[in-house]
Amino acid sequence: MRKLVRRLGLFLMMLPVATLSYFLLTLLDRQGSASFLLKHAVHLGLASFVLGLALRLWVKIDPRPSFSTLYPTLSRMPVCALVISDKEGHLLYGNKASRELLQVRKVGKNYFFPPALDAQSFHQLLRHYDFDRGFSYAKETFYLTGQPPLRVRMSGERIVYHGEKAHLLFIATPNQQKVAAENTEQQEVRVFQSVFNSLAEMVYYTDNDGKILGTNKSFDSFWHGRVEEGVTVANGESQLGRRSVTTWTTAPDGTSRLLETSQTSLVDINGEVFGSLCISHDVTDWHEMQESLKQEIEKRELTEQTLAQRTNLLDTLFEASRDPIGLYNEHGVYVGCNQPFIRWVAHGREDLRGLRVADILGEEAWQQQQHIDKQVMEAGRAVKNEEYVILEDGTPLWYEVMRSPYNDPLSESKGVLVMARDVTERKMAEQQLADAIMDLEELSFVDGLTKVANRRSFDEQLTSLWHTHVREAIPLSLILCDIDFFKAFNDNYGHQQGDEALRQVAQVFKSVIRRESDVVARYGGEEFAFLLPNTDNVGAMTVAGAIHKILADRHLPHGYSAVSHQLTVSLGVATLVPTSEQDYGELVALADRALYKAKDSGRNTSQSLELTQDEVTVS
Repeated sequence: MRKLVRRLGLFLMMLPVATLSYFLLTLLDRQGSASFLLKHAVHLGLASFVLGLALRLWVKIDPRPSFSTLYPTLSRMPVCALVISDKEGHLLYGNKASRELLQVRKVGKNYFFPPALDAQSFHQLLRHYDFDRGFSYAKETFYLTGQPPLRVRMSGERIVYHGEKAHLLFIATPNQQKVAAENTEQQEVRVFQSVFNSLAEMVYYTDNDGKILGTNKSFDSFWHGRVEEGVTVANGESQLGRRSVTTWTTAPDGTSRLLETSQTSLVDINGEVFGSLCISHDVTDWHEMQESLKQEIEKRELTEQTLAQRTNLLDTLFEASRDPIGLYNEHGVYVGCNQPFIRWVAHGREDLRGLRVADILGEEAWQQQQHIDKQVMEAGRAVKNEEYVILEDGTPLWYEVMRSPYNDPLSESKGVLVMARDVTERKMAEQQLADAIMDLEELSFVDGLTKVANRRSFDEQLTSLWHTHVREAIPLSLILCDIDFFKAFNDNYGHQQGDEALRQVAQVFKSVIRRESDVVARYGGEEFAFLLPNTDNVGAMTVAGAIHKILADRHLPHGYSAVSHQLTVSLGVATLVPTSEQDYGELVALADRALYKAKDSGRNTSQSLELTQDEVTVS
């Protein structure tokens, strides 16, 4: 085929000569048509010559790889590589591995077969193989001088060696192939082990008898010295499937950790279970978070139920709605919109196309919006804001509105694309979060049983008032209150009745104080405290008298009191004008001394101590 193409190319290259001869003969016969024939003969001759030259060059192009491109690779290969002449069978090249394996010799730039390998016989051997298509792993045996028979596997293909056809032959021993396979397998094992050890989860795998076959670094680090404790697979378990086990254990640092272990059966290519793969996750934080959340829900059951109902309602509305989309041009005329957009901006209309924005929104609203639209169209950037709307049916909605520049490629006009997203749910959630935070703040300063200020709130307000009274040099009074014989009340009536009595006494105390600046707090157990800013000792004793009177009017029974048949209190009143050299602890200590004086005086009474000019005045 290639010879036929070469001959066709030669014929086409000679065609211009025949054309020129024909032209000369015609010139002799027809002098008038000479220029016409000359022009066509030249064109035909050039085309024929170019085509013939292309065919001649084509047959010289050989798709086989050249030796020059393969040489760098062949010289470094650990496998024997030979290049053998296609015609005579001479050895044209042998790499270093061939000189070690087949005793190939190199003299100068020439290569020679070993004496035991006859070049002609070797060339005849290679004629049995198809180098044009290439072949792989052909078995042969070579007999070298002074060595046992060498059994090899050969692979080959045809190449071009300095412009001539040649055979490229690869020769390897079975041991080399085995080593290569073993190296590949070892590399795969190393890659697997590297990935295995990089996992943060604790992983191990066992056989069907529960014997551990392998672990990763996370497992070894966590279960160091107590591997048996970390194995959750039962011996002899071979059922196909997956299961999960959750167990409490102790971490190396001594903390308690909750592990969730997933077990998956390992199946071979025949579908037989040969072991289990187990992966352990530390879910302690998740468990503690769940427990904390559960406790919080129990404390705020009513609030959480209300919040859940609102959230479910908002989720339903959000899923059923579509985002409003509207488009108007630079002249303020709507060119497109969808029904949610109409529902948003124009109640009761079916379409807005062709209408002016000013007619829909009103001139005042349109004028306010124009400066934003001008920024969008001229600067070419989007502007986002939030808008609150009330729909025709009275539904209030919050929209996150994105105004983007729009260019009409047909009319080359500018406009504004308005896309709104319903963010009512997010706004409600933010409000609910704010309400929850306020509830938490309130709970942190209010006694849960009596609903008056707790000890923490009392301490903070006393600190604040102390600095104010030091600066203004005005009197500050404190009343400490203790319910008389309350332990006997609890022991005989029970703690539930005792808690109810504390609540009623607290209500009495709240009704006594009139000013917003006055504070009543549960100081601890059955003790209460009254903080009276800008109040002298006379005013504090007036409040103490009101406490005794109103409590007596409530007639709260106490059949086990040694001073009365109903609940009574003992009050310690202290007053001082704070100075910068003093501490508010002195006021508390003074009120505490007054309270003990009231108890020593027979209870159900008030005693007062007033600190003036470093002296204590008793009243």
